[in-house]
Amino acid sequence: MNGTDTDDPKMKLTEIDRILGTEAPLIPTSGFLASVMESVREEAAIPPPIPFPWKRAIPGILVAAGVLGWGAFEMIRHGLPAMGSSSVALPHLPAAAVQPVEQAGWVALALGISLLSWLLSRRLAGRSGLL
Repeated sequence: MNGTDTDDPKMKLTEIDRILGTEAPLIPTSGFLASVMESVREEAAIPPPIPFPWKRAIPGILVAAGVLGWGAFEMIRHGLPAMGSSSVALPHLPAAAVQPVEQAGWVALALGISLLSWLLSRRLAGRSGLL
């Protein structure tokens, strides 16, 4: 390397300072301030957007979720006997164990629906992270 190399950062910085120091100051045109203020007033005069009517939509969303959940339950209820004719044997549970398993299923379904609705609400609110 020789002494006249222009890749030196100090050389570039002083050269930029010299160029910027010799430029004339920028002065806005006479109508600039008026046009900016007119644009600001136009933006301020625009009415705010109409908010989404969540209070009216929530019952419909809950009914739709209930209908979909009931449909899934009915598909499973009618699908299991149809699978009985296949070669796969269904597990046999004693009568004393059926009721706790059924209750656990309902609890798991309720927790799953709650989790899905919470994740959907976070997605709609703008937080795209999972948790």
